[in-house]
Amino acid sequence: MDKLLPIAGIVMLALAFLGGERSAEPVPVELASADIGSNTDDTQPDQQRAGNGSAHFTTRRAADGHFYADVRINGATSRMLIDTGASSVILSRADAQRAGIQARPGEFTARAQTAGGQIALKPVTIDRIALGPVDSRNVRAMVAETNLPVSLLGQSFLERVGTVEIRADELTLR
Repeated sequence: MDKLLPIAGIVMLALAFLGGERSAEPVPVELASADIGSNTDDTQPDQQRAGNGSAHFTTRRAADGHFYADVRINGATSRMLIDTGASSVILSRADAQRAGIQARPGEFTARAQTAGGQIALKPVTIDRIALGPVDSRNVRAMVAETNLPVSLLGQSFLERVGTVEIRADELTLR
């Protein structure tokens, strides 16, 4: 359990998206975590379910106790931490750039409070995210202004998956 404490700062990036108009001034975002469950018929049209209903992806727990995966973002591959407690996909600037997502000064209009302090974020929409055969389009995400050690695959993608299951040392998405 003590191994998890250093990662707590990253996991604290669980945040909710801002609604309405964006202002030029950074706006604080409320930290939150979302319940993972199967999507129902109230899925919004731009938030399609991930996968084709029969596709699945499984990964094993790493030595540090977390689950990681190579995720394709707009066709570019990035190593990400699968974070069921993060409300959003959070990309490092390097991973965003690799996926063709630009983040310029002045575009970081959201803020999140983490264990390491406040960070600035840029809201974006990822055209396509794929975790093995489980993929989805038009996924809400954030790009961190500061350099993150690893990007997070959070609820804005995971909520589209029918089942997220952890058994012993395996995590499976269906």
